[in-house]
Amino acid sequence: MFPWQQTQWSQMTQLLKTERLPHAILLYGNQGLGKADFAASLANAVLCQSPTSDHQACGLCKSCQLLAASTHPDLHYLKPSAPATSRSKNPVLSIRIDDIRTLCEKLNQTSQYGGFRVAILNHAEQLTLQAANSLLKTLEEPGKNVLILLVTAHTHRLPVTIRSRCQLLRFTVPDEMQSLRWLKDNQSGYSENQLTEKQLQQSLKFAFASPLSALNYLQKTEHQEILSAAMTASVSNKNSLDYAAKLTNYPKVKTLEGMMIWASDLAKLQSCGFDTAITNEQCRIELQKLAKKANQQRLYRFVDQLNFNLLHSTIAVNEQLLWENLLLSWDNLYY
Repeated sequence: MFPWQQTQWSQMTQLLKTERLPHAILLYGNQGLGKADFAASLANAVLCQSPTSDHQACGLCKSCQLLAASTHPDLHYLKPSAPATSRSKNPVLSIRIDDIRTLCEKLNQTSQYGGFRVAILNHAEQLTLQAANSLLKTLEEPGKNVLILLVTAHTHRLPVTIRSRCQLLRFTVPDEMQSLRWLKDNQSGYSENQLTEKQLQQSLKFAFASPLSALNYLQKTEHQEILSAAMTASVSNKNSLDYAAKLTNYPKVKTLEGMMIWASDLAKLQSCGFDTAITNEQCRIELQKLAKKANQQRLYRFVDQLNFNLLHSTIAVNEQLLWENLLLSWDNLYY
């Protein structure tokens, strides 16, 4: 349990005490807040045969031993996967209708331990429309002692029909002091050297204040360096298109979100002045140069392009052409 999840755990504890646990819960909030870990902890607590006084799993009973070995017959995990026929190095991941049908069949079976049957759907926003419709029947008519936990950072991508049949459990970002304290205690193994507070603050900025994403960012600085070079190529007398092929080596959504941060920083500098706070602080000088000559209407159109591609991120595309197109649009802001 992460320190910023105490409020949510108190809510679940109260529901467990009063035996009012709903059959479906939608855990939502920014990426990097440990929602999937929380879902696993809740599942363990529900399936434990001898839970503690605060309703956490005991870790000793037969069920807990099976949970630790990932072999409990009443706990089912589902996450997006590539089609079996895909040969792409960056395949489109989704939760498909066959996956849901198999899951629902398992949930309809009798519990092997006489208790709950639990399903955890990670990245639930990647349900296909057909899969979401197939899941609806189970959400509307769940069997006794069935608990479905849907985890997502993008609730708007889930159909309203799914959201309306779940109890919502929101996870919010912790305050900066708590996040920095946690990062300082957990940065070992992610960086050879002890990082300064300023470096940790910068990682939190890129992670939209989510501690786990910030920790992950410390491992993946190469991606940010390549994106920074691409977005500042026009003021460095370089060709931004040279970076398009390199960007194909990284997750598409992460690159799109990174570009959105650059566009947001540029808009802030134009609208609020050159001293305003921005995320890409390390490139403030380059961004200030770009802000002086960027066309605002073209910037808004660029943001529309990014939003369109984020909305349709599950569709397979030629990624090198995608990055070339977006980088050309970014360069055209200044002409």
